[in-house]
Amino acid sequence: MRPVAVSLGDPAGIGPEITLRALRAFTPRGGVLLYGDPASVPRRWSAARAGQAWRALPSRGWKHGRPSACSGEAAFQAVSGAARAALSGEARALVTAPLSKEALHLAGHHWPGHTELLAHMAGLKPDEVGMLLVGGGLRVFLVTRHVSLRSALGALKPAALDKALDLCARGLKSSLGLRRPRLALAALNPHAGEAGAFGREELDVLGPWARRRARGAGYSLAGPLPADTVFVQAVRGAYDAVLCLYHDQGLIPLKLLAFDSGVNVTLGLPFLRTSPDHGTAWDLAGTGRASCASMVEAFRLADRHGA
Repeated sequence: MRPVAVSLGDPAGIGPEITLRALRAFTPRGGVLLYGDPASVPRRWSAARAGQAWRALPSRGWKHGRPSACSGEAAFQAVSGAARAALSGEARALVTAPLSKEALHLAGHHWPGHTELLAHMAGLKPDEVGMLLVGGGLRVFLVTRHVSLRSALGALKPAALDKALDLCARGLKSSLGLRRPRLALAALNPHAGEAGAFGREELDVLGPWARRRARGAGYSLAGPLPADTVFVQAVRGAYDAVLCLYHDQGLIPLKLLAFDSGVNVTLGLPFLRTSPDHGTAWDLAGTGRASCASMVEAFRLADRHGA
């Protein structure tokens, strides 16, 4: 079985440490190809183990807990190398440790994050990939990602909703093996607008769109459903995933249920990509106190569903 490619993320953050600690708890079948600087791993975790092959990318000039151009460049080289392994078929999936958008920008790489960078490397547009967050018995898919709330509300047009729905339904089938995903659309306004009393978006846009797209090739869609209850219904098994209209609508319930174990899955790429659902944690870098639970789950999901 082919290995899983792994980028160690920003060496000044917790990525190198949690990656090697997670691999002690769980190693994917076929082993891993590690892209990054071996010197960025604290000595007590750096001993070579079975199934680990390094694609060493030496770096310098960075310090734990401090984003810099040096750490951003190291992270960029790591994820680029690991992504090329997945694109070429050398690796069967990609797992990425956290990088810093600030450090990435300081290094001259102006991407909003992993998702957009990986889309570019795969020859895709940003709206051809999407973020699915998994954890605590819940899956949430973001219709809009890292934009202001005002921008997100302005983007809620039928064409954008169509792209999100199609991407989510296809991705759940191709990446996670769900035959006929049962999807729910979270409403925008309290009580799903209460028949227009609390806003007309559900009446004018979301409701008509959801009825038109309620059933399609290989999926079902319910909603718009009040956001204060739809996540409970999904966790109890009524839905396989919830389409969320803006970033925090999906991330708040996900992180409440799985703060230490949530996984980010990029749908739409020609390979499976997973990552822990947290950042570089500058305050914990180099201390040995960061949890590796989310990284373990990212490895488990990549191993289970990687082609």
